[in-house]
Amino acid sequence: MSSPTTDNNATIQDPDTSTSSPRRRWLAIVLTITVLCAGALAWWRPWEHEEEVLPPPEAVCQDVYNTAEFDRILDSHIGSDHVLAYGGWNRRCTVSSGRPPATDARGYEMYGTIAFIEYWHDNEYDAGNGYKWTDETMSADTDNGVQKLNTPELEGNTYLWVMQSGQSNYVHGIWFGDGFTIAAVIPHPENNLDGPKTTQEAMAVMPELLTYVVIQAQEHHAIPNPKLSKTPVSEPTDTADTPATDSAAIRNQPTSTPSAS
Repeated sequence: MSSPTTDNNATIQDPDTSTSSPRRRWLAIVLTITVLCAGALAWWRPWEHEEEVLPPPEAVCQDVYNTAEFDRILDSHIGSDHVLAYGGWNRRCTVSSGRPPATDARGYEMYGTIAFIEYWHDNEYDAGNGYKWTDETMSADTDNGVQKLNTPELEGNTYLWVMQSGQSNYVHGIWFGDGFTIAAVIPHPENNLDGPKTTQEAMAVMPELLTYVVIQAQEHHAIPNPKLSKTPVSEPTDTADTPATDSAAIRNQPTSTPSAS
């Protein structure tokens, strides 16, 4: 029997040979990339690395208030503050939490503001939303739930007032000095990331908070000395040895016996 013959000019070729080499190359590339990515993830796992947290300042609000003392009173974890100056003497200092952001049960981001302190070089406190309070109007109020606070360490009257804005409460502690007013405010405690978690908790800490705020402001000369301000002073002249900015502030300052509003 004769063996089959083949054409010497014919080339016998595996049908997969023409495509197997490119496929192998691509597979090798993909495998290499996969191995490199796996190695990188094994070395750098972002979910296992905590974000760098800056240490809280030792004092806030232009170094008037000790951070640790604020945290003790408010049961908070202050991380930063921000001072906003406006209208000459009037200014606000906001203290914020150092905790990482979080959401509430509804999925909304919680507020990082713990509290803010407002100074007013006047006998009237403008709380916004049309509310402008004086010592006299707060003392006589019967419609807004104003309560007089028991703060024996402070000279001057202090009040507790909760302002409703939409569905949020703003708990105010207000001190009326002699020609100067200070307000400590804990905003929307029910949705705060830090500090008091309910309106009742915010109201409970307000007497101690306001007492600390006013005493420290007096000791750090953040407000005029109440004892000195009770003595009538003459109008400063152009030759007075007083900086221009201070002279302007004194000219705008009410006399020691302000007229009734």
